[in-house]
Amino acid sequence: MKTEPVVDPALLLSEDSPQAQKEKKGASQTITDLRRALAWELARWPLTKHVHWDRGRIHLPRSYLSRDGEDTRNVYPGTDLNQLVHQYYLEEIDTKVNNWINYVHMDKVVAKRHEYLGPNPRVAGYFIDVDGDIYIKWWDSYLSDQWMGTQKWKVEIAWNGEKWVEKNA
Repeated sequence: MKTEPVVDPALLLSEDSPQAQKEKKGASQTITDLRRALAWELARWPLTKHVHWDRGRIHLPRSYLSRDGEDTRNVYPGTDLNQLVHQYYLEEIDTKVNNWINYVHMDKVVAKRHEYLGPNPRVAGYFIDVDGDIYIKWWDSYLSDQWMGTQKWKVEIAWNGEKWVEKNA
């Protein structure tokens, strides 16, 4: 017979209690759903601004999960990241030079950069690392996939003393 170790409830931190874990899971799902709902399509003009006030570099994947590498652009204080990303991915690309997978149409008549990221790529946000490098958090509603660079991402949350909030938001 297997028994669970008994832990004195007084020793449990509020974040470690089963009720808190349940609340954390619910809050994580709510924040994920909100981030997905607010993600904007690359083919459309962004409705909000996301001004970056520091100098840095933004990493712009060439294809889904950066399988074909990425480009980087310098970002200067006061740059609207949403406009920069939108303008970059609406540029036409020479289809004779690359053999990447175009998720939108295979005839490659007028191929734009965003067509290589997936069927419906959306910008769900940005992640800024300690070096000031900016990575785009992608959400593809058709694939039901969220990715950043070469890896998948998920919402990380923390207790701020009053409520659950997203880390690195």
